[in-house]
Amino acid sequence: MCGLEVDLPFKCNYCKHFYCPEHRLPENHDCAESWRVKAIRSARATVSPLQLASATKSVLLSPKSRSVRYSRTEIGHLVVGTTLVTLAGISFFLGSPLSVGVIGLVLSSVLFSLGFILHELAHKYVAQGYGLWAEFRVNMTGLLLTAISIVSPIKFIAPGAVMIAGFADKDRMGRTAFAGPLVNIVITTALLIVLPILPSAALYQAVLAGATINAFLALFNLIPFAVFDGQKVYAWNRRYWAALILISLALTVYTNFILRPFA
Repeated sequence: MCGLEVDLPFKCNYCKHFYCPEHRLPENHDCAESWRVKAIRSARATVSPLQLASATKSVLLSPKSRSVRYSRTEIGHLVVGTTLVTLAGISFFLGSPLSVGVIGLVLSSVLFSLGFILHELAHKYVAQGYGLWAEFRVNMTGLLLTAISIVSPIKFIAPGAVMIAGFADKDRMGRTAFAGPLVNIVITTALLIVLPILPSAALYQAVLAGATINAFLALFNLIPFAVFDGQKVYAWNRRYWAALILISLALTVYTNFILRPFA
């Protein structure tokens, strides 16, 4: 960070890089794995010390139940995040040249928000399936930028994400990250299948817009860099990463440039 050479540098427990005493903490060196720090701090605030110790054992036991579990805190964060995303979606389609009518506007906005929330819940379901603590939390910076997006022509839709705490190796984290873009690809494919049977041009445009956005969400999140899902999937299995990014790229090109939803 600062170029200072020290005889005994500190090794970050998260990104595994070495730093001087001043920059040894994750928040002082823009740690690429800082989400793990936030997840552990969030876990300590919402679960008992005994539960957290159990979740962070080096050997994970199979969970007693694979059902998705929600806390009251998480439900509140989900409501806030989903509401902001939906409002941002409405403002996005109001500002687009699409002529979809009121029903089409509502439908396209719902598909817009579903692409975000189902992506995050897919991470949560897989992580909890491995016995990890996983809950959605809004991020104040992302929350503010998403709120600004409602009235701004520039859209930044990222009010929060699923925080994960507990011991998870590269394979578990890769599979957890894999689930999010996969859900967006499934949504896009399902919407494209129903396109030919839609009764009106307005509904057609609204559903196609939803498919376009979900394809882009998958492609964008598969960037193999920093905190994106693609970085974890790439580190886990490069073939699966390549397959997903090629599919999402093909769907993005198809929906954007061949079917042209915003024409």
